[in-house]
Amino acid sequence: MRRIPRRIIAQAMSGLLMIGLGCGEGKPAVDTSTEEATVKGVVTFKGKPVAKGEIAFDPSNFQRKTEAARRAPIGADGSYSLKTLVGENKVSFTIPETARDPKLQDLSIPKVIASGDNTLNFELPPPADNP
Repeated sequence: MRRIPRRIIAQAMSGLLMIGLGCGEGKPAVDTSTEEATVKGVVTFKGKPVAKGEIAFDPSNFQRKTEAARRAPIGADGSYSLKTLVGENKVSFTIPETARDPKLQDLSIPKVIASGDNTLNFELPPPADNP
């Protein structure tokens, strides 16, 4: 039986140690926090407040697979308020105006939610450079 040189064993052990320790600052690539924050704002369509519909903030990702989207009705003045998880959320809209435009039906806008209170106003359709 052939013996494996110690140098190769040492290199393999070092490689395994590096993989175990990971890279960077030890932070996961995606948010795993369960901290909630308040988000409020106004949704407008072509400059006018959206009078009815629903807004949804989806905090699910590779680490938070089972998290459900947080939904809130949009008031007659275009306002909404809800609580969602801190970190990246995908914001979507269910409003009559988007149902009529095929380009807006699957609209999803990524937003990062910070701790505390957040004010996010949405102008639909979004500018071409900020989908």
